[in-house]
Amino acid sequence: MATNLSAQGLGNFLGSWIGIETLNSPTNSYENRNIAINFTEGGERDGYLIFNSSSEFMYNDDLDWAYHYFGLDKNTNELIFLRRFITPIGIIGNQELRYTILEWDIDSFLAEYESDNGDTYHQIRMSLNVLDVDDYQPVTFLLHQNYPNPFNPSTTISFDIDLEASGSLIIYNINGQIIKILHQGIFNTGLAQFHWNGHDQQCNPVSAGTYIYRLVVDGFSQSHKMVLLK
Repeated sequence: MATNLSAQGLGNFLGSWIGIETLNSPTNSYENRNIAINFTEGGERDGYLIFNSSSEFMYNDDLDWAYHYFGLDKNTNELIFLRRFITPIGIIGNQELRYTILEWDIDSFLAEYESDNGDTYHQIRMSLNVLDVDDYQPVTFLLHQNYPNPFNPSTTISFDIDLEASGSLIIYNINGQIIKILHQGIFNTGLAQFHWNGHDQQCNPVSAGTYIYRLVVDGFSQSHKMVLLK
């Protein structure tokens, strides 16, 4: 149960926040992706802050005519992310996303959005960034499903990453034991591809079954299952 926000105000959200987001929608889905949100004063809407974010779901970086506002509804314990679409002839529409606060602390919160028809779900878990905004650049990465899957004798694991960062790509069995370390160190910007031939760390072939590959970048992780056939 979230702490009631009656004693809080928009000023509590000013600053840079970092965390993870999970999205399930008809067009895109991912888990535990890095996210950054920066709340600042400004704009022309009373009772709201303006914001920008690394999350494509809540922020349109490509639309220079979209105004992004952030509000707080204390009566319903909800955070409001509002986009106002502006053209030279005036406002042409609004889009409002309301997030229910599940957990709240002075420097962290957990909130979730669900569409009226239930086909879209977005969760954000945020912590106040102690670094200056200019000092922090969130790393965004997306781990793809291996191909082929199921596979025999080998498969390709790929992911996209927008900034150079350190991390690891490791294969585990269903008991959580490390089978193969595909990479540990620096990942370069862009598309990365790694091949696994169904052998363990000692170059011995592994048995058929389900395996899990896990990508960890800057402390955040994504994982998928894959099936080896014999």
